[in-house]
Amino acid sequence: MKVLHTADLHLDRSFEGLKKSPKQIIEKLQDANHEVVTSIVDIALENQVDAVIFAGDTFHQSRTSIRTQAYFIEEMKRLDQAGIPVIMTFGNHDYYVAERYWFDFPKNMFLFQQEHVETHYFMTKNQEKVAVSAFSYEHSWINDNKLSAFPAKDPAADIHIGIYHGDTVNNGQQNYAPFSFNEMKTKGYDYWALGHIHQPQVVSAEPLIVYPGTPQGHTKKERAVQGVAIVSIESGHATVRFEPVAKVTWQVEKYSLSNTRSLQESLSILTELLLKEKANNKQVVLKEIKLTDIEQLGEEFQLAYENGELLQYLQTTLLQQTNRSLFLFNVHMMTDDLDKKMTITAAPELLTQLEKNFLQPEIFSNTLQELVQNPLFFSIVQINEEWRKRSIDHADQKIKEDFVIQEDRS
Repeated sequence: MKVLHTADLHLDRSFEGLKKSPKQIIEKLQDANHEVVTSIVDIALENQVDAVIFAGDTFHQSRTSIRTQAYFIEEMKRLDQAGIPVIMTFGNHDYYVAERYWFDFPKNMFLFQQEHVETHYFMTKNQEKVAVSAFSYEHSWINDNKLSAFPAKDPAADIHIGIYHGDTVNNGQQNYAPFSFNEMKTKGYDYWALGHIHQPQVVSAEPLIVYPGTPQGHTKKERAVQGVAIVSIESGHATVRFEPVAKVTWQVEKYSLSNTRSLQESLSILTELLLKEKANNKQVVLKEIKLTDIEQLGEEFQLAYENGELLQYLQTTLLQQTNRSLFLFNVHMMTDDLDKKMTITAAPELLTQLEKNFLQPEIFSNTLQELVQNPLFFSIVQINEEWRKRSIDHADQKIKEDFVIQEDRS
């Protein structure tokens, strides 16, 4: 059988880090998440898959907008018309609350709605009996390993698939159904469809265990997306390939201006470099550039960078010349390939005195007042003198990385 497996779409999530974006870009980005769903359905139909699996966090929150719900349901109806079953679990972001859905899910969809493990059966068009074991979140976290509740492979099924939205115990956090891959392999399943980790990972080949990653990156850190997994499964063996569906891509590039000697040259070269990588009009490219070797361009260049004029001019020019398919969201100047530090005028001993104050338990606790109200916080952190000291040391290091503190001697 052939399965399309995806997870972590995070529909309704905004694209992060885009300050003062123009209206035409905002409108394009608002439609991008929906267009990804359309592409997923198109790929499922083109590949004539036997089932589509959504392994959690399809939506970015448990209370999803009516508009997004309606769009998603209409796309699932296209799969229903083609006779393709859809298996869907809910993750820690879109944990299931039945009362929050405005529309009936089409009859081809099977939803895992509860936190206890269930097994659902269906027949493929080739009359293969498929068992699917899974669970969903009903809260924003699950502290328990759910694998122990998964049954062993059903000998009466031709193919047994497990769906699991969670993270391994090795990653420190214990809030997302922590599990181990070794225990997962003991179940004897033919394929494990995972969700929660946004970076694509083929964890194991025998049995095949896959995190497909998010198919659409929503931050500049999510550049290594691969799309949706197309999985071919036989009893005891499976293979995977990926097909891209992203409508928005993120790029970070470093440009040297060492050969420029005037403001006119700098604008010309920057525009030329950016347009050289002109985007496909079917996608929006969100780009950040880091500039090096700019010292010779003088105060005017520095001023235009600091007051945002340089960024604004380049944004407008690129949007016009690329039919709104390339948006420059940030220009970052670098000196000697290191971020330029900000200078703070103050007595050098001020930082030491502040750190001594914050080491006092009462002051430290007051600072963390909002954080400690989160029940997850105490499941991860034990607040004591050692942890306070480590936190202050880390803050000291970060301050010294980003700032220079010097006395005003004028």
